[in-house]
Amino acid sequence: MPELQSFHGRIVDLRRHVNVHWRHLHPFAPSDRYELWLRAPDGTEHKFAVHTREMPARRGHEVSLITTAHRRPRVLALANWTTIDGANYARTEPPGLVRVADVPWLAAGFAGMTAWLGDAGMVLFVPAAAVVLAAVAAVRWVARRRLAWRVDRAIDLEAWRTAKGSPPLH
Repeated sequence: MPELQSFHGRIVDLRRHVNVHWRHLHPFAPSDRYELWLRAPDGTEHKFAVHTREMPARRGHEVSLITTAHRRPRVLALANWTTIDGANYARTEPPGLVRVADVPWLAAGFAGMTAWLGDAGMVLFVPAAAVVLAAVAAVRWVARRRLAWRVDRAIDLEAWRTAKGSPPLH
């Protein structure tokens, strides 16, 4: 599981971009992306991109972002302290349980079962693929639920830390 970190500050710039996918090849076209700049209390500014259709904040709002601790952090939640609103993107905008990257594994499994079992491998591939895809989706669902729970806890901790006496932002 990725480690979580938080960024607190005021939104100094917020822009919405709508990506319309070429020939509607993407099943959920169009998709929205928000780019926001956050000014921390020490004056430094950080840029974040959020792939979502829900943005409960505007310029000038005091917010906290919960992100992964990667080199290019992924925004998992936004807590808006100005309007006491927020969004847990790990819950509201999760990735799919079955992904396009699963297709090569299925193709390799089909080729392997056909080479090993011949015609019976082709017939047995369909139920085997269904079981494997169901198991992979179940594991991803549990991981997604656990991440959403961890993000909820991080939002609660950030709310407690913010309310405990951090100086107001100007």
